[in-house]
This record gives sequence, structure tokens and C-alpha cells, in this order.
Amino acid sequence: MSLFDSDPFESCLSAGLGSSLKKKKLLAAVSGGADSVSMLSGLAALRQKEGYSLHCVHVEHGLRPPPESRGDARAVLKLSKKLDVPCRAVYVPPGKIESYARSSGHGIEATARFFRYRILYKERRRLNADYILTAHTRDDVLENILIRILRGSGPAGLAPIQKSRGCLLRPLLDLGRHDILEYLNRKSLSYRTDSTNADISFMRNKIRLRLVPFLDELFPAWRTALLSLAETQSLAADFLSDEAGKRLVWELSKGSDSEKCLKISEEHFFKAPLILREEAVFQGLSILSGTENRSGLGCIHEQRPVPRRAALRRAASKGDASALGPLQLQRQKGIITLKLNKENAGERGFSLLIKEPGLYTLNKRVWGGPGNHSLNIRVESSGECEILDEHSKGCLFSVKLPVIFRSPREGDRILLGGHRRSFSGIMNESSKSALIIVVQDMDGISAFIALDSKGSLMVNSRDKESKPGGKNAGCQERQKPSPSQPE
Repeated sequence: MSLFDSDPFESCLSAGLGSSLKKKKLLAAVSGGADSVSMLSGLAALRQKEGYSLHCVHVEHGLRPPPESRGDARAVLKLSKKLDVPCRAVYVPPGKIESYARSSGHGIEATARFFRYRILYKERRRLNADYILTAHTRDDVLENILIRILRGSGPAGLAPIQKSRGCLLRPLLDLGRHDILEYLNRKSLSYRTDSTNADISFMRNKIRLRLVPFLDELFPAWRTALLSLAETQSLAADFLSDEAGKRLVWELSKGSDSEKCLKISEEHFFKAPLILREEAVFQGLSILSGTENRSGLGCIHEQRPVPRRAALRRAASKGDASALGPLQLQRQKGIITLKLNKENAGERGFSLLIKEPGLYTLNKRVWGGPGNHSLNIRVESSGECEILDEHSKGCLFSVKLPVIFRSPREGDRILLGGHRRSFSGIMNESSKSALIIVVQDMDGISAFIALDSKGSLMVNSRDKESKPGGKNAGCQERQKPSPSQPE
């Protein structure tokens, strides 16, 4: 087929794949809907030309009536067989996502996404695939921007979805719904429709079914304008971050109460434009929260955010002290001090979501631990997780990505020796006052991490007999690299 004979959809898909994928193994996530069916068909058509191998995975979330959801799985398996693409359907037990959502405090949509990506990464490891491909389109980009506008996001939040991030590729981002349906019609391909897409109790469905038609009727050019806005805001966010980092550099120090804080000259701070002062406050929060991801792999720290408008007002305040949610900004003797708000510290929970392997840092001040040093978390692609701090030699246990490190909640139980036990039930009396972090993945709680009054780090991981009480009790000290175990 010559360049002039090539299908326009497949040409755009090829461009969306980016650099050469020759001899690479791709894993396509296919729900059975129009977007993912068109992506799978296009990828299969380009397979020989581009020189990659192709696999498919379908995730059944257990949220809809079995006849409908199992029908989706059968349709995907049938199409994959027709296209000669190896495919696997993975089923989440009914009720598991709802139960997890209730226990974690997250919504159904976010929890389903958590499960889905955990399965995608697991399948990628099983196949040793190079990339996971998802069928996000230009319409998804627009819906995301609208949602974030309605939630009051700043410039960084309005940036468009990226075509690639780590092992994730989104090759359809330059294609819209009209392009998708035209291609399916040309290829005589059928697709499934999720019945929950009509449920306007979900924010995204409200946007898609109510707001988008309204915008189409009254503002026909809104899509182009919104994408232009997103690109501009992305550039603005990068500029503000770089400029604030250069012009307003926080000095790490200790306050009168020996807690870590950030300081800067009041004169220097207030010489900067208001928007840079706001950005500097947000950068300060990131530093004090101690959730920097040193591998650059996108960890999310989900404590209650400082509203951007509130932060902007406080940054311009002439008072001596301002509460910024989890932060306290003080002005005294020509110095501005930024520190975590003690009044909220005991009530504020935290959640650190890790989606990909890498080295992460969690400051113990965030979860109430003593001292100012940090807890280091290293996660391997094999699922091996190592916890390190200055008092320990290293504790090893297994997790299944994605994984959440969070505050403890009433009712938390871990499977030990065939029994589900609470943390208090596996601690000895000398360690009852230990400070706790709960590690949770899709299969439930994988570990309890504790720091006792003597500063000893302890990890009790599931399905292992633990004898807590001593230094590094309940964890495996790292002596040499452990071989990866297949899941």
C-alpha cells in the first residue's frame, strides 16, 4: 500500500505511536468500546509495516450485570482472534471494587481505574511487553480539561494529557469521536456500549451528555479554543515553576520547636510578582510534605490541597500569620517562615499512590513520626518493595503495583498465618504506641509499617508469620539482591 493509499486513521495512529517500535512488544488495553476497538484494529493493520508484536488485554471490572460485561469480554476475544492478536480477559470479582472504594475513601471511578492499571502493569510484566497502549482520544483530553476547570485547577492542572509517560502510550490523542466512528464504519467493525455511560451521577458523564452538547450548540469552536488554552496553560505552568524556583529559593531550616521549616527574606519574597509567590508556596508544600519522587515517575500525594485562590490571598497578606490548610505561613523580623500546620497534623490523613517502579521519599512529619529524617521507599518492577530509614538496614516485602501508602483506618486487617489481624493485635505491649503506615494494593493490605518509640522500623507483611517487637521485626533485612519471583 502506498502512502497515498493508506487509511487516514491508520496514518494518524502510526504518527501517534511516535518513534520506531520495530521489534517491540505492545500490549493494547481494549474495553470493547468504539475507541479501543478502532485502536486494536489499526494496530493490527500496522503490525507488519511497523515491525512490532501485539497483544491485547481486556479488564472486566465486575461493576455491571454479568450478561453485559461478559458480553464485552466475548466480543473483545472474538475480535482479537479475527485479527490474530493474542488476548487475555482478566475478571475482577463482583463487589471487590465497591468494597475497596468504601474502605479507601475513593470514588468508584478512581477505584476502577486503580484496579485496571494494576492489572495492565501485571499483564505487561507477565508478557515482558515494552509498552501499554490505551485508547484515550482528543475527546478525553477535552473532558479532562473541562472537569479541571470546574474544579478550579491552576495552570499545571489544565495541561493536556501527554501522548507518552514511561511505558504508557496514548496514540489516539490527535483523533476525535468522528474519526473513530468513520474508521469503524469503513472497516465494518462493531463495538460495545457501556450502559453506565448513560449514568449522569458520574462527573464525566455529566460533562459528556449535558455540557458538551450545550457547548456544541452555542460555541461551535470551543474544542479548538480549549485545546489552545490547555497548551498555553501547560507552557505557563512550566514557566511559573522554573521562574519561582529560580527567584524564590526556600532555605531549609529548623524552627523553635525543632520542626523542619522553610525560610526566605520577606523583602525578597514580596518583591516577586503575586503569581510567583503563590507558586513558591505550592513548591514549599511539596518540599515539606516530603513526597518528592526522585525517579520522576509521577507519585501522587493526596492530602487536602491548599486552594490556589486561598494561597494567593494569603501570599499577599500583610498579617503576621496565615493558615493555608496544612501549611502555616508566618512573618516575623523580616523573615517569612513556612511550615506544616501543627493544629491539623493529627487530623490530616495522607495517601501516597505509587503506580510505577522507582525510588520515593515520604517525610515522617506528614504522618506524625518523630524527627526530620525521611522514609525511603524503593519499588521494583518485580513487586519487591524495600523500606529504608537511617535506623534500619532495610526491610523487604512484596506489593502489586499500583500500591497506596496511607494513614491507618479503623477496621484495617492484614492476613497473617491464615488469620486477618489488626495492627494492635500483632504488636507487643512495648510497641503499642508505634506510629503506623498502611500499605494497600488491589488484593488488600499488603503490609503494616511502624516506627516505635525507640525509633525502630518494623514491617509486618501479609501471609508471613511476624514476631514484632525488635528492631526490623516482621521484615526481611536486605543482604543481597533477591531474584524476581513470577506472579
